[in-house]
Amino acid sequence: MGWYSVVIPLAVDWLKAARRVLHGYATSETAKNMEPRMFSTAVPHLNAAERAAADGCTVEEALVFLRRMSLDDFGLLMISLPNKDYPSLSRLLPAMASDEVQKTWTGASGLDLFRQTSAFARQLENNFTRYTKAPLADSDILDFGCGYGRILRMMYYYSNPAKIWGVDAWDKSLDLCREARLPGMFAQSERIPSAMPVSDQKFDLIFAFSIFTHLAPSTARACLAALRKHIKPEGLFVATIRPIEFWPFIDGIRRTSVAPKMQADHRRHGFAYLPHGGVEGETYGDISCEIDFLRGGGWAVVGHDRSVLDPFQVSVLMRPDPL
Repeated sequence: MGWYSVVIPLAVDWLKAARRVLHGYATSETAKNMEPRMFSTAVPHLNAAERAAADGCTVEEALVFLRRMSLDDFGLLMISLPNKDYPSLSRLLPAMASDEVQKTWTGASGLDLFRQTSAFARQLENNFTRYTKAPLADSDILDFGCGYGRILRMMYYYSNPAKIWGVDAWDKSLDLCREARLPGMFAQSERIPSAMPVSDQKFDLIFAFSIFTHLAPSTARACLAALRKHIKPEGLFVATIRPIEFWPFIDGIRRTSVAPKMQADHRRHGFAYLPHGGVEGETYGDISCEIDFLRGGGWAVVGHDRSVLDPFQVSVLMRPDPL
């Protein structure tokens, strides 16, 4: 059993409420009825990919055409699959997770969730190019805590599946990836890993979205050390954390009053950890931390980023320091 096996049901209610507060998604009939749409500029590339798929092309060959679209159009196709307008691509490419799965893992689904996914994918590309001075195209990529493959799907826009790994501590997440036929490499990690289950593979880009926002400090440090073994010398690691402002927000969602204590802990120690109930709390809960919390152990913090579409996910940008 991994991190998510117990905590997802506990977290989903406040996640749903958070999405409502931030986006008005649950109360907006316009948003409810809005279908993701690709405009005419994408159609020639979609049609070319559909013809190639009908002729028996590989996933990699179809991606050559699909990468000629914008990132958002590419993503809209991915979340629409299977798509009756593109039957051959629907047979070739992975099916999107159901709304139920999306909401269980994240508290949102559909276009509302896609906006945040796309924003984070752009963060990854922009910061990778900025700090490594290299394109993300054709890079070796690791999604640590891949879940059902929400963000991993967007990485096909940049690199071929053979160069993309998804790792998760929960076998159910990996089962969903395989059932959806996500191409790439997938492996299950330990809850407190000493290394990643990727043999001696090293990566240009490693990212962990909404993982270090939940790990107990000792577990977070173990994960940082394990991931450090698998980054290339010029690579980039992006991990999201929660700022101190998270606690009043969560009090409002859960109708609790933990914010004063948690903010005091944060100011005193540089982090504040609220464990979930039961044995899972030893490794998993809710945590806010300063950016410097991730510094050290072979990691140098080089910057941070944030999107107003997902304000309590602060991306910490790290490069490997010599050990």
